[in-house]
Amino acid sequence: MDVLITGALAGLALAIPLGPMAILLISTTLKHGRGIGIFGALAMASVDFSYAALVFAFGNVIINLLTGWVFPLRVLGSAILVYVGVKIFLDARKSSKIENPDLTDSTASRFKTYAKFFGLTVLNPATAFYFFGITPSVAALSQGSGFWSIAIFAIGVFAGSVVWQLGLVFAAHLTKSFTDVRVQHRIQYAGAILILALAVGLLLK
Repeated sequence: MDVLITGALAGLALAIPLGPMAILLISTTLKHGRGIGIFGALAMASVDFSYAALVFAFGNVIINLLTGWVFPLRVLGSAILVYVGVKIFLDARKSSKIENPDLTDSTASRFKTYAKFFGLTVLNPATAFYFFGITPSVAALSQGSGFWSIAIFAIGVFAGSVVWQLGLVFAAHLTKSFTDVRVQHRIQYAGAILILALAVGLLLK
């Protein structure tokens, strides 16, 4: 039970800061609706689950592998954030209206959204650095633990992460229901600018 609670708290601690992926999730929900946003949330939590399992099982090995790659990962992550921020800004600019969720909420769109968020979250440096940071503590916790402890910790991380991500989706959906298109576009513009600022900040650390 302690491992599960620790995992859930780790998942919440990772998810709560309003990082670039959270901003992208809010923007996607505003544009495509709650049905699509949920699959983005599930993808993000799935990556957190995968990272948690790897860190719990191979913590010390991961530390040794990543130590020399911190700066290249920052550069790559910054480039990805710039691309995401510019794309959100341009999509909001060229779109005359927020798309109807009923028209976009197809199986293909769900799968595409899941794959997109999964890939971007894997490459998102904030996620990688977070797990890199907690690796020593998790490695100490995992010593002498078996497969079930790994699974329980990862499930806890997934639960903590998905609860927060789904909360963002429903909050964005609620915002969409009482705001007009102009306000929704302004939210997307603000999100794009914040992502670009995070990209610059990543390189300056």
